[in-house]
Amino acid sequence: MTLSPRFSYDLPEPLRHTTCGTIKSGFTYDKRRDVLSAGTSGSFRSGELEVLASSLFLIVEGMLDGNVEDLYSPEQFLQNKRAQMDLYSSEPRPQEIDWVTRQGMRCLRFHNVWHSPTGSWEEVVKYWCWENQSGLRQPFHVRAGQRLAEGTKGYDLDQAFILPFFQSLKINRLSDAALAEADAKIKAACAHVKSRYDQHLNWGADYPDKRLTRQRLRTCGYDVP
Repeated sequence: MTLSPRFSYDLPEPLRHTTCGTIKSGFTYDKRRDVLSAGTSGSFRSGELEVLASSLFLIVEGMLDGNVEDLYSPEQFLQNKRAQMDLYSSEPRPQEIDWVTRQGMRCLRFHNVWHSPTGSWEEVVKYWCWENQSGLRQPFHVRAGQRLAEGTKGYDLDQAFILPFFQSLKINRLSDAALAEADAKIKAACAHVKSRYDQHLNWGADYPDKRLTRQRLRTCGYDVP
């Protein structure tokens, strides 16, 4: 895959020789956000129900959409993720959170498996990795997943999807123009957060003390308590 200005890589073998699905939009690339999504679809029966499922998917994000949180240090990034999980307490939490090294890069890994009342089970593994080759400060993100009928054996996602991705990964040094564009997006996002904060408006879900918004603003360079 050479669509991203930030890196190139090979699609993992399970996605190379199969029909694209429709549940995860088949194969798409969002140039503005630098996000590639590839997935297959399938179906199975659960009692009298026919369940449509995204059988396999891989999503790779260059994180070029001007999200302030992407500028956090690795430790702040994890703290923010934990704070968001506490805020959205009804959503599934990762069963494993680990720091790992992939191709010399420090990566934060989330892993989760959960079971659905429809007779399916789903597994997702997510990585955020920090590199020093492209010229960007933000990490990139890659995640792989599978959704299958209960009792069906799936892939080892790390072995079949994640490790082959990293083994084929080549990171590009971005042009000065591309780096300037990424920086402009961040500055615009920072200004928007500050504007809403000054007007006492919410910027997404937050705690009563607005700790998440204040962390964003401090990362942007604003002097807030």
